[in-house]
Amino acid sequence: MGALRAGSAGVLLAAAAAVGPMVLGSISPAYADDTVTVQGTAFPDPARAQLSLVGCDGLYQRTDEALLPMVGPGPGVAPAGSRSLGFDLAGGNAVGALFTVDSMLTTGTASLAVNAAGRSTGVAYAGYQEPADAGTTLLWLGRSELVTPGGAWQTVEATTRSYTWAKYDMSTGQRVVDGPGVPTTVAGFAQAHGGDGPGVYTIGFGCDGTPFSMDVMRVGSPGAVTTYDIEGLQTAVTIAAQGADRAHEGAKVTITGQLHTQTGDPVPHATMVLEQSKAGSRRWTRVLVADVGPDGARATLKPEADTLYRWRFVGRPVAEGSTSTSLVFDLLPVQPTDPPSPDPTSSPSPSATPSSEPPAPDATPSTTPSSTPAAPPSSEPTADVVTASPTDAVSATDSSSASSSPRHR
Repeated sequence: MGALRAGSAGVLLAAAAAVGPMVLGSISPAYADDTVTVQGTAFPDPARAQLSLVGCDGLYQRTDEALLPMVGPGPGVAPAGSRSLGFDLAGGNAVGALFTVDSMLTTGTASLAVNAAGRSTGVAYAGYQEPADAGTTLLWLGRSELVTPGGAWQTVEATTRSYTWAKYDMSTGQRVVDGPGVPTTVAGFAQAHGGDGPGVYTIGFGCDGTPFSMDVMRVGSPGAVTTYDIEGLQTAVTIAAQGADRAHEGAKVTITGQLHTQTGDPVPHATMVLEQSKAGSRRWTRVLVADVGPDGARATLKPEADTLYRWRFVGRPVAEGSTSTSLVFDLLPVQPTDPPSPDPTSSPSPSATPSSEPPAPDATPSTTPSSTPAAPPSSEPTADVVTASPTDAVSATDSSSASSSPRHR
């Protein structure tokens, strides 16, 4: 299972610090059953539901402990979705669900699904503010011990349990009034103290140090129950390249990738895979695997023509997988290195122009008579002489230059 930071998005709050202000604040009721997907430990509406950390023997009797929340599949078949949230505490503290409600009597459910590695103990607290204490920081707190056999998922319901009560001043944490000493349900206790009022419920395990997992949290009144399903972080991957608009064939290009989560929480020890695919093909092959650092992932390579590239983050227990859009390079041809063509001449070559004068006679007469008389010299040019005009020379040079010029994109 992957690890999450204990303070992710500020959701691991001690109930002792959170109960008072939340009870006295205005709570927006839900009007229909709905399901909320929780990414890791980032609860989207912490004023209504979040995680709690409380003492097992008393709300304020917590011990210092570094928390390491873990998100992963199961165990077994998760009550909702595929993942759950796990803890392995040292003992003495309880971690679980914290619900804030505006009516203790109309709240029909405040529950948590739990699966421990073995028999595990926990604690539930109910906070109720009687009408006479409205507008103050006084709150009745009820405590109830919990036990789960472990080895399977079990739903623990807090609204129907019996609690041992005492009144506290939430601003100081001091106990100001003892309760009746007899365990009493929330409904029975509220009826004996003036009727309905706002309050809180907490359900937590880990008191004996047994590892456990938690998943579905539910709170609300009949017809208006919100279900919180704990899943992995939702991710997104982006891709970019340096100098992608002017890359030449055979040149190296740096391709970068960024991994994002919707909550802003980093994924510990994350890696991403750079993949490639020929244009028109549906098959992607691995190029390399890169670590995701503070500046993302980086890969330097010589891109191939008509090839698409993408980054892919393979799903982890703590986070869902995702893939970037594809990137293709429009590669420029390499600049030619052949020497330039010579400049055309402005006048015809003398050797290319036939002479109008007959060739000069041989100055040395032959001493051997010939049986065939010599032909007189011709005054016409010979048939193998070609005339090339200056205009033709210039046109040929321009055509050669144009064919060797690189294509700009």
